[in-house]
This record gives sequence, C-alpha cells and structure tokens, in this order.
Amino acid sequence: MKTLVIAEKPSVASDLAKALGVKKAGDWFENDSYVISSAVGHLLELAVPEEHEIKRGKWTMEKLPHIPPQFALAPIDKNAGRLAQLRKLIKRKEVTELINACDAGREGELIFRNIVKATGAKQPIKRLWLQSMTPDAIRTAFANLRSDADMQPLADAAVSRSESDWLVGINSTRALTAFNSQGGGFSKTTAGRVQTPTLAILVEREEKIRAFEPRAYWEVFGDFGVKEGSYRGRWFDPAFKKNGDEDGRAERIWDKVKADAIKAKCDGQPGTVEEEKKPTTQAPPLLYDLTTLQREANGRHGFPAKMTLQIAQALYEKHKVLTYPRTDSRYLPEDHVATAKRVMNSFEDRTLAGHAEKALRENWVRPNKRIFNNAKVSDHFAIVPTGTAPKNLSETEQKIFDMVSRRFVAVFYPAAQFEVTTRITTVVGEKFKTDGKIIVDPGWLAVYGRQAEGEGESDKAIVAITPGEQARTEAIEVKENITKPPPRYNEATLLSAMEGAGRLVDDEELREAMSERGLGTPATRAQVIEGLLFEGYLIRQGRELIVTAKGISLITLLRNLHAETLTKPELTGEWEHKLRQMERGQLSRGAFMDQIRGLTTEIVSKVRGGMGQEVRGNFKDIDVACPEVWDRSFQGELQGLRVSQSRV
Repeated sequence: MKTLVIAEKPSVASDLAKALGVKKAGDWFENDSYVISSAVGHLLELAVPEEHEIKRGKWTMEKLPHIPPQFALAPIDKNAGRLAQLRKLIKRKEVTELINACDAGREGELIFRNIVKATGAKQPIKRLWLQSMTPDAIRTAFANLRSDADMQPLADAAVSRSESDWLVGINSTRALTAFNSQGGGFSKTTAGRVQTPTLAILVEREEKIRAFEPRAYWEVFGDFGVKEGSYRGRWFDPAFKKNGDEDGRAERIWDKVKADAIKAKCDGQPGTVEEEKKPTTQAPPLLYDLTTLQREANGRHGFPAKMTLQIAQALYEKHKVLTYPRTDSRYLPEDHVATAKRVMNSFEDRTLAGHAEKALRENWVRPNKRIFNNAKVSDHFAIVPTGTAPKNLSETEQKIFDMVSRRFVAVFYPAAQFEVTTRITTVVGEKFKTDGKIIVDPGWLAVYGRQAEGEGESDKAIVAITPGEQARTEAIEVKENITKPPPRYNEATLLSAMEGAGRLVDDEELREAMSERGLGTPATRAQVIEGLLFEGYLIRQGRELIVTAKGISLITLLRNLHAETLTKPELTGEWEHKLRQMERGQLSRGAFMDQIRGLTTEIVSKVRGGMGQEVRGNFKDIDVACPEVWDRSFQGELQGLRVSQSRV
C-alpha cells in the first residue's frame, strides 16, 4: 500500500523526495511507502457551459446571466499530459491514500481539489502544510499531517473564490462587451470582482487630480538668534481650525497682503521663547507579511509587486532561506522562540550577526505578544529567515533577503527613544514654531545603521536656550507656494489602498484590522495590478501607475449604468471578509454563492437596462507616451460618446 503525494510544482516534489529519501522513478519519485508527483500549477479551469459557449464576436445580452447549476472543469491544454499522468497514478491499485502537498493556501487547495474532482479520486486525503522548505521542516510537516475534515473550510473558500470570480467576471465582461459593441464591431470590455474596484480607486484619484485647481498661499519664516546660535521658526495661527478646507493648514496664509503685514510687523522685533521637551518612543516595525514586503520593496528598490513575490517565492522554494511568502500574518507562533534563537545565530553578514548576537546576549529574544502571538497567526506566520545560509543569490534576491533578515533582527530590539522639542517664539503677538528631535537611544534603528527614522525637518537638534532668554529676530522671510494635487498611486501606495479597501492606511494596528476586508489577498494583489496593466486600463510611467482613457471610460460606464456595486472597493472587501469567514467555518459555501449569484444577476440587469443609452464623460488621456497596447488615435478628448469605441 502506498501514499501518493501531489505537490504543486516539480521542484517542490523533488525537495519532498530528497527530504524523505525517495528515489526518482521515471517522471515521478517512488519507494515502498510513497509515490511523489506534482501538478505544474493549475491543470484545470472552470469551463463555460456548452450551451453558453459563443464565439466572442457574437456576445449579446440574450443568454445572460450565465449561472450554471454545476460548474464543469476543463483541462488546460498545455498541461493535459501532466493531468493524464496524475490520473494514472491515482488509479493505481496500491495507492490507498492521497496527500495534498500543493502550496499551503487557498490556491494550492484549489489546484488539488480540482485534480481530485476531475480524476474521480476516492482515496482518503491528508494535507501537508509547509511553512518552510528546509528538509527538517518537511519531515516535521509529514509527521503532523492535517486531516481532510480540517481542510474542508479552506477547500470551500477556494472553490467559492474561483466560482465567484468566474460568475462575476464572465457575466460582467460579456454584458459590458455587448453594451460597448452596440454600434457594430467587437469591443471587449473586461471586468472582474477585484480588478474593477481596484481600477475605481485609481480612477477616483485621477478625477481628483483633473479637478484640482492650484491655489497660491504664503508662509512666513523667522530666523532667530540666541546665545548658542541661530534657529528658524515658521509662523502659524494657534486658532486654526480645518473647517472642511482640505488644503488648509495652520501655517498657510491665503492673502499675500496679510503675509507681508506679518513680516513688516515682526522685522527687527525681539521675541520671547517658550519650549516643551518630552520623551517619545518609536517601536520597531512588525515582521513582514507579503503586502508589507511588496510595499517596502517598491518604495526602497522600485520593485513591482509581482517581482517581489517572484523573488520571495524563489528564496522560499529554490534557496530555502525564507519561510512561506504568501502570508497575511506579521507574527510568529508562541512556540517559535527557540527557533528564533537558532535563526539569530545563523547570519553570515558580520554587521547583522553582531546585532543578532547583542539581541541574544541581552535576552531580548523572549516571549513577546508583539512578535509571538498565536491569535494573530492563521494558516501561515510572518516571512522570516529559516536559518539556512544563502548561497549564490542574485543581486535582487540578496536585497529582499537582507530586508527580511534585518526586520527579523530589529523586531527583537527595544524601541528607539527620542527627545522631542517644540519651541514657540512669540514676536509682537505673532507665533513661530520650531520642532527639534534628538535621539537618546537608537534601539532598533541601530540594526539599520541609522540615527533617526526619516530625514524630515523635525528630525534634527536645535540650538539650546537658557530659561527666560529673549531671541533676536535676525530676518523674516515670506515664501510663496502653490497647493499640489494628490499624488498618483505607485505600487506601494496602491497595495496599501487595496489592503484598506480603498483607504490608505498607515497605522499598523488599523491596517491589521482592515486586512480581512481588503481587495484580494496578499497572494493575488500583484496579479490584479498586472492584469490592469495587461488590459490597457493602466500604464506605468516611472514608479507611477497612470489610468488610461480606457480605464476611465469603464468606470464612467458602470456609474452611468448604476452598476456601482462592481466599482465599490469597500463592498468587494466585504466579499473577501466573507471568504475568510468561510475558511474559519463561520459562513457556509451555499450562503456565499447565493449572494454572488444575486450580485451577478443585478449587474447584468443594470447593463441590460442601459442598452441604447448614451454615456457621457471626459475621457481625455493623460499627457504621457502612448503605449502600443492601445490605439494611438484614441489620444485626445472623447466628449459625449457612447462608450462603444473599438479601443475601449
């Protein structure tokens, strides 16, 4: 009797075989106990029911919505041979048990479940759940297999995610394509459950940029002298209130006459000085999950999200130096303290090893809920080094490995301690503010070789004053500025917005609370961004993601058809939250799919109700180089057109 182990890809099957001492036997590995083979990613896909399979040039509203009572699976042509091989292995009489060794997550579960369904496998199933690809970790995971019953909620969520994306994607794409092809031709207009609300985030920002009207404002600066030297302060209004003006700031003056009057009033006049000093601390950042790693790698190195995921996956699978990367947790299990100490002893970089040794020497690697917290660990824990020494890493791989390693060491260090000074200089009733910040103890910042976090104006020391000392006003300067539009998204800020379902969330605790209602998952967000680029809804220019006329026209069309359900990030975030609930056994698959079928019917109904209407909007393209993925003739103003152009 033998157990068939099915991995997600051949390289993983090879690693499993090596760890278990199973030799190669043709295209798979086999001994007296195990047969080890693999898929090559997805082998099957959901198929359009035969009665609904229409050549794309003839998509109409007549047969929509497509809501099959049962979903059929079709082999992906290029992988049909691999599926046939697995079917033969599953049908072998001596194979009495299956182990799902596909990637430990929703997609890995789906790949395996589809294989079981397509081959009609009847054997009992167990689940291999890997956090790390080291031989020891593999053997430990084989000794702690999960039951099939334990995995059923994840399987339900995986299948529901696949079917819901199919229902919403196929139906909305065909309905919108039919709408946009009313004038003849074929105008494919893709839409999807996660793709479209993500596009809506970018379009909303672009609309704010286009509607923005710059306003001039003035700031007044004073240079003041005391015994120990000079310092600069900025005028501010202590009675300032926001009052709904998003450009309003306490230091901004909207009238040049007023700014000049303050200068004339204060020139050459003495000032009285008051200041407050208070200690502040800055805790080390949490360990990396995938989205945080992608955001920071984009900000620091300019890596696209997809590239960071590919590198992290290679560091996990090929080099075995990082743990599983497709995680949404930033914590470690509470029984991981001893493992963390072992990893701290493994660094070869001399500087980092020195910091790690200090953490061990000072007994900082100990139970701490900010690091080791079972309540914050779901199926996977944070991305951390495995303790395996890296060999032959590429330059980009080394950068990601260094980011994860430094974060791992830094998280055990104490908070950085600062002394923050707020100095108010009052000159004939006008107040000028000066901020100073000095480091008292670098704490975790020492791991990064920095003395302060950031390089802003507030991160500096200011000259000392003696109690009761007056300041000389050495110069008063009026500076003119103009307000700036909100910045366009880059991948780092878009990932944050997707994680917060349309809200840019910087606070770590709030981000954590929002993460279950985000758009997509850490593993799929990069794919969503790449999909928008591929469809021509976005282009990359430098680090900016710029929405095209095609992207704006799709969101405008959905709004005019009152099909905003497909464009609202927070609603789509709720669907993701429901999938998470299903993974935990808190929501039934049937209830979820009933709601998705209702959403699909609603979208098709809204589009059908708008047939024959004219959709108006401003689809002016941004002044950037026009990529070849869409027609150059589409540059310019497209006012008042039905959105049925062949390049929409």
